[in-house]
Amino acid sequence: MNKRFLVVCNAYPSKDAIYRNGFIHRRVKAYQQKGLTVDVFYLHVNATEVEVYQYDGVNVTFGNELHYKQFLLDNQHIYQTFLIHFINPHMYYPIIETIKNPKFVIWIHGFEAEAWHRRWFNFLSSAAELKQILDKAEDYYPTQLEFMNQLYKETNYDITFIHVSEWFKTHIADVDAKFSPLNYEIIPNIVDSNVFNYVKKERKGKLKVLSIRPFASYKYANDQTADAIHLLSKKPFFNDLEFHIYGEGKLYNTITDSLIKYDNVKLHNTFLEQKDIAKIHKQFDVFLCPTRLDSQGVSMCEAMSSGLVVVSSNVTAIPEFVTHNETGLLADKESPASLAYQIERLYFNDVLFNKISAQAAQSIRDIASESVVIEKELKVILND
Repeated sequence: MNKRFLVVCNAYPSKDAIYRNGFIHRRVKAYQQKGLTVDVFYLHVNATEVEVYQYDGVNVTFGNELHYKQFLLDNQHIYQTFLIHFINPHMYYPIIETIKNPKFVIWIHGFEAEAWHRRWFNFLSSAAELKQILDKAEDYYPTQLEFMNQLYKETNYDITFIHVSEWFKTHIADVDAKFSPLNYEIIPNIVDSNVFNYVKKERKGKLKVLSIRPFASYKYANDQTADAIHLLSKKPFFNDLEFHIYGEGKLYNTITDSLIKYDNVKLHNTFLEQKDIAKIHKQFDVFLCPTRLDSQGVSMCEAMSSGLVVVSSNVTAIPEFVTHNETGLLADKESPASLAYQIERLYFNDVLFNKISAQAAQSIRDIASESVVIEKELKVILND
């Protein structure tokens, strides 16, 4: 296969930052294994010098917009197909100004295609954060969304958009950009079933509930988790439950301080690597992950792959990946009481627990295993 493909993104792993957009690297490695020749340009507007490095067998060029334009000029006869993540005008326009009849595959992940108010929960922490986002609301967001509107309408080039969920495309991306393109595919992010392998769950003793979430914003609804635990503390079976809460971020102490008093709630103010998360999954029964906004919920899907019974929220894209009472349990929107009720159901119903655990693991493999996702993406990339 003689064609070469260029991935353009806003961050990529290096030996000093191995987790930076690792989900893009996972795709690149899968494409390589299928015989594609793929290079990466990591575009960072504040880069002062161009840097070329190799990471895990992938050739990466790091630089700013001027470096990027020169790179495209130097390689205009090498690359015809561009695979872009977190697209913005600085990534797109140099390509169409340099390359004749380029082909694009563009992944729409979230913030690059949504209006400022979608993340309202981020503005609850301080007046300073609210001011910061309001300033961006007058500058960055309108400019970016107008760019997305024009990009969706573009007919001069071969462009296919990839969204991770139908909900995000229909209810966010199309609405905020005020246009609905026809040339798109729905393909979720990969859930690595080799890392998050299924081991049949056998409840022994306490029902063990796990939460692994960032505490950087209220998006992850950790406050609902805390409130649900407070409600469960009033139940006679509370001491037969055990909670472990992992995470870090500016909201950690604010949300978890009230939980310190419970002997059966273990708090872990730490960041976990993927391999550690997979090991911890094996020790638990339930994955508690309410949310206020998710275009997929990758950490939830990884827990399902491991056989944990997820308890999440019946909002945004979550129902595309979890069928209530079949592959997980979905609580009502903004309802700690509903979260607590779902955990209570699992405590009293081993049949329900065992059924969901097995079905969740198989379901997420059918939807988002690497083989399924990569096959779909390659059909788009290669026009098969």
